[in-house]
Amino acid sequence: MFLYMEEEWDILVTSIDSGELPDWTGIDHVREYLQPHFPSRPKRAAELRAIGKASQQPGWLAKVWPMLRGVSTIASGVFETAIPKIKHYFGPDVKLFSHGYFCSEAPVGFVYDPSDMNLFKLTSTEFFEFFDVDNEGTASDLIRPWQVNVGKLYEIVVTAHKGLWRYRIGDVIEIAGFDPNDGTPLVRFVERRNLVAWLAGAILTERHVTNAILAVQDTLGSIGEFTTVIDDHSESIGYLVEIQGDLGPKVDEAPERLLVEFFRLNEEFRSAFDSKKMKPPTIRILKTGTFREYRRWKIEMTKTGSGQVKVPVVMRDSAAREWMLRWVERELGYGSISSESINIDEHDGHATGEVAKEF
Repeated sequence: MFLYMEEEWDILVTSIDSGELPDWTGIDHVREYLQPHFPSRPKRAAELRAIGKASQQPGWLAKVWPMLRGVSTIASGVFETAIPKIKHYFGPDVKLFSHGYFCSEAPVGFVYDPSDMNLFKLTSTEFFEFFDVDNEGTASDLIRPWQVNVGKLYEIVVTAHKGLWRYRIGDVIEIAGFDPNDGTPLVRFVERRNLVAWLAGAILTERHVTNAILAVQDTLGSIGEFTTVIDDHSESIGYLVEIQGDLGPKVDEAPERLLVEFFRLNEEFRSAFDSKKMKPPTIRILKTGTFREYRRWKIEMTKTGSGQVKVPVVMRDSAAREWMLRWVERELGYGSISSESINIDEHDGHATGEVAKEF
């Protein structure tokens, strides 16, 4: 909604001033019902013109809605990448809150600490069991809530009270603790259990893909949204990234930092790289508004609602990949690099040393 407001700002303000709905295609059948609720508001239009479409400045929408104090949103997993964008629009004085942890099968958890957007207390209406993530998972391996350990990762299994069916919803959670009042487990969402991809024999999970790119925002710039593509021929992962605001001052260092993050997250990546089975990751910077247009294009292609269009962590649809690559504005990558030329600082995870780069 915010991106559409930004894109259609002039039309929006003009319509508020005149009290006339825009002459947009596809609204003729509802115009007569909407128009009576859309009076002319010249004073409000003047306020908005004075504010302007200052979307590059933090806190733009806090000026549009000065009484706004809080925003409730999904903020765990891959949705975490949108948090910097939301904070940019609203500024530091508007508080962000989590909706809770829900899935289509059953409610999983409610917000436990409003200041922690990824900490939930399991609901008391459903029954939960767990698989250790190191196990394949059969009925005999199920662990009860009172048997889990703090700090361990589990796949969560929910039995909905309305249907008495066990659902493996495919989510991996971490046990963060227990509510001191009743002992109910407190959990954090970690990732989807399903394997994202194999890359040169190394296991690539949603958490690897997400955490690696989030770790390089200080050099790359604030990430609005991203997806990835896997090149099956060269065994490399390529990020397609839309930046919120300006590129970082050391943007050319981002691929090197990204590779270091993969090494840090999983030793299998370093082994695959050293054996020349894996090529270094690349980062393609997309034009502003790419993901907005992608959703619009996908809605038109699939004839579905906007709520059903999700950006995958790894884009496998060849048509979608081809469409997305047309929006590339700049590409960052390597010519040659060896892991011996990278030293990882154990304290901050940063890379040091001479690296041969070709952009």
